[in-house]
This record gives sequence, structure tokens and C-alpha cells, in this order.
Amino acid sequence: MEDITTRTLPKIDLSAINQKLHLPEIEPPDFNHQSRSLAGVYAEQPDLRPNWHQLIIVGNGFDLECGLPSGFSDYINARNKEINECENDETRRYTLTIWDAILAGMPNANWCDIEGAISNWMAPDGIEPLSEGTLFAKCLNILINYNPTVYDPNNVEEVVAFQLYRRFPNYWGTWTSSLLLDITMKDLHILEEEFAKYLQGAVSKSDDYKDRASKLMIELMVYERPSEEEYDVQESILSFNYTRAAKDFHSKEHVINYVNVHGRLGGEIVFGIDGSRIMNNELVVPFTKTYRVMALNPPDIGKIVDVPTKTSIYGHGTRVIKFYGHSLGKADYSYFQAIFDAVNLYEGETKLIFFFRPHGQKPGDRGGVEEAKKEAMSKAIALLTAYGATLDNKDHGTNLIHKLLIEGRLVVALLPDTVRRTN
Repeated sequence: MEDITTRTLPKIDLSAINQKLHLPEIEPPDFNHQSRSLAGVYAEQPDLRPNWHQLIIVGNGFDLECGLPSGFSDYINARNKEINECENDETRRYTLTIWDAILAGMPNANWCDIEGAISNWMAPDGIEPLSEGTLFAKCLNILINYNPTVYDPNNVEEVVAFQLYRRFPNYWGTWTSSLLLDITMKDLHILEEEFAKYLQGAVSKSDDYKDRASKLMIELMVYERPSEEEYDVQESILSFNYTRAAKDFHSKEHVINYVNVHGRLGGEIVFGIDGSRIMNNELVVPFTKTYRVMALNPPDIGKIVDVPTKTSIYGHGTRVIKFYGHSLGKADYSYFQAIFDAVNLYEGETKLIFFFRPHGQKPGDRGGVEEAKKEAMSKAIALLTAYGATLDNKDHGTNLIHKLLIEGRLVVALLPDTVRRTN
């Protein structure tokens, strides 16, 4: 019997069979290619780094730090100079807005506070908006019942009434609340447009503003920023300025969300008051920041906050909120309340860092540093106290600051002095 282990089997022509059966040619397997494909699969491992998100909030102090004369006081000084140099009395009459008179009548250091001026004119604290106790109502009463050709320069309502009498002589005897409100808004738009022109000119004249602003923003970003090898780092910027520090900021893996909440140069900008207590007044609500920002069709501010989630061990939410150059004034409390609510500030893990730098002091001047620190602490305490009052649990509201302190989540810090304004 033939040994099957040594028998030679006939050779089969596979290609001939394929042709008869119309089968495609079968290529022998490429084990090297298969190995490379498997290596690619194994190389695409899921990103197990926990996310780390920070929000940076800047105000006008940021631009001032970078040498830009962007303060509203800078603009008003330039505007007053231009008006005073106007030789034609008729031109000066129609250049002035009611806000020039209202700002001039603001007490002490508040002469350049446009938000305070709007509130003081129509909805001051403790008084019903547009009621008899407001400057608006007093001015309207003069326009309706008296001859405003004689006025007391120390009374704002009389100064405004006289100015309006000269600008609109044909309105005599027809003044109404609606008409005065309409002029109030139109004059505010004029002031906004003129301020935008001034600020655009200041940016154009500043050769190094954008470079200094970019460097300062990077300083804010890198402070206590973790390693990207250990964390998936993401960042957002909320600017209360009308300028853009740089066209775009990028981290290695993410585009940074950059929101100018009150508009920006090249588009419409907004002056307004906090609407938290007057949103139910349909006559005054158009003068609130909330209403004006809605009209701008702004980007989704919700995108700048990373909301913590309980469904993922990686969803810690926004880890740090950094503030720099913002006055933390009452007009913007509504924004901060929404942000603090989103990150669940009381129960959450978010850390707040309020940066400061001494104003106009030489580096190392301890007196200037301590003064600036006290100012920053005072503003931070006022903001958090106001926010605590909004919490449903009043006990949480009263001990919010203490809780943040003992958990290491409230810091007032001197920002490293590497970018300074030039004299």
C-alpha cells in the first residue's frame, strides 16, 4: 500500500477553476498589512484623562493694563474737550445728549459711570422705576408744567429740561413720558456709537496693544494650569470689553470659546443696567443689559461654562473661574449669578481666583499691593454676599464665603508682574 504521508498529490490550478466559476482572483493574505492594521486599532486608545476646564473673565482693567485708554472716563474727557472746542453754539447744542448732563450731575467720582447714570436717571435703588422720585419724572414734570428757560445748574433734571427745550422747541406743550423715553434711548445709542468710534481710534493708534493683550491673557491662562499630559485642558474667555485681545486663542487640542458679552467693535455695543429687579417693567426693561444683549443675538454664553455631571467620573465641570480687571459692579451681577448657578458653586468643586495688580505703582511697592488687595477683596466679598442672598437655602447663603475659604476655593491673588502698562 502506498504511504499517504509520502504520496505526491496532483497540483490543482486554482486560477483555471476561478475563471470557469467566474470567481475573483484571491490574493494571499498580507500578514504584515494585517499586523499594521491591528497596531492602528490598538494605538487608538480612548482618552482617559479627566477634563479640566477654566473660565477667564476680564473687564476694562485688562485693556487699561495693556496701555489702551479704553476707560469711559477717557472717552468722556475726549468728548468734553471736543464739545468745548466747538465754536458754533448751534452745533454744540445738537451734539450734546441728555447723558452729557446726567453724567455731569453724578456725585463725586461717579461722573464717568454710565451704568450708574442710567440707573440714577430712571430706576435708582429703593425707588419705583420712572416714579415721582426719579430724575426722569422730575424732568418730565418741568417740561410739561414750567418754562425751562431758567434753570438751576446744580439740579440735573432742570439742566436736562433746559437742554431738551432748546433742542426740540416744537415739542413744547406735547411732552409725554413716551416721548421722553424715546429721546432717552436715542441719545443712549448716540453715546454708544460715539464711544465705539473713539475706542476703535484708540486701538488703531496703539501699536502694541494686541501683543500686550495676548501676553497678559496667556499669563491668566497658565496660572495654576495643569499639565496637558495629565488632563484634557479646555478654556473659555468671557470679556465685558468691546475689544478682542486676539483674533483666536488655541490650546493644543481645542479652540477656546471667546465671548464679548456686550458686543464688540465692528458691530453694536451695549450700555445698560442690571435687570434683576426691573424685568417686569416694560417701559424700563429696554434699558437693561439683559434686553439689549438679547437684541444683539449673541453667541451662546452657556458654551463658556462646563456644567458638572454625576453620570461621568470625568465630568467635574469648570474647575476654576478667574477674574481680572472687572469692577464686579452690580450692573453685571446677573451674569455672575447665572455662572455660579451653572457650576453649582456652593456644593461643587469650582475654585474662584480674583486677580489684582497695584494701580500705577512700581513693582515691589508693598503699599500699593496691599491697597489693591484690599480693594479686590472688598469687591469679591460684595459679589459673593449678593450671590449668597439669592440661594434658596439661606444658611448656605450666609456661610458661602466661609465654606469657599475652608475648602481652598476662594483666592485673591497678585498676578505676576510681567506685563505692565507704559507711561
